[in-house]
Amino acid sequence: MQNRNIASTFAKGLAVLGAFDGSAPVLSLAEIARRSSLDRAVARRLVLTLVDQGFVQSDGARGYRLTPRVLRFAGGYLGGRQVGRLVQPVLDRHAARVGAPISMAVLDGHDVLLLAQSTLQNSVVTFGFTLGSTLPLLHTSLGRMLLAMRPSEIAAELLATAPLQGRTPEALTDRRLIRAEVDQARSAGLCIARAQLEAGITGYAVPTGPEAVIGLSRAQGLGHDAQDDQAAIKALQLCAAELIQTGAV
Repeated sequence: MQNRNIASTFAKGLAVLGAFDGSAPVLSLAEIARRSSLDRAVARRLVLTLVDQGFVQSDGARGYRLTPRVLRFAGGYLGGRQVGRLVQPVLDRHAARVGAPISMAVLDGHDVLLLAQSTLQNSVVTFGFTLGSTLPLLHTSLGRMLLAMRPSEIAAELLATAPLQGRTPEALTDRRLIRAEVDQARSAGLCIARAQLEAGITGYAVPTGPEAVIGLSRAQGLGHDAQDDQAAIKALQLCAAELIQTGAV
């Protein structure tokens, strides 16, 4: 039974906006309808409404794209959390010290959502992710650390339902093994994930506050250097401690 307090049309409009997930800059009406699971006629009316309100624009005969106006919502969220004033300077400072970009992320459904990322020139590892980018939940150190922070019943449900998105030969495909990694992260208060998302890359993550985590990635050598692991984790722990101390998280 549908909740009478829910505006279904508004929810459908949000589904249309969600169809623009960054995988393609321009979408046809057919693609929007398919991605939002809506009838094409309904999707068309909603798209035209969003065009009228300035959140979507026509791209000629090819389809539709988002406008910069959608960033107003993100700006309100990030401004409310003082990401630019409090979080960004801390990430930048510690990233410069460790020589690797540091990202802050939260859980968003089955995805890891990036909230902030340090600006570091000449980084060895650069994936091109920006604020609002999403990463796989089960195959990143950030995602596994976020799972480790959730109550056991919620973590179990996410572990069972989140898509397996490993992209390397080393990526774990057995959910039981991934659960073991999450359990270990919960016990240790940190997570290390080797070659799960990108070949030759090790990801590190630690919690910062009750909802967010921070992490960094490094190219791994021929072996697993324990000193490199300790240095990366120590850098993240110092960064997390400062973020908590300054009230940024």
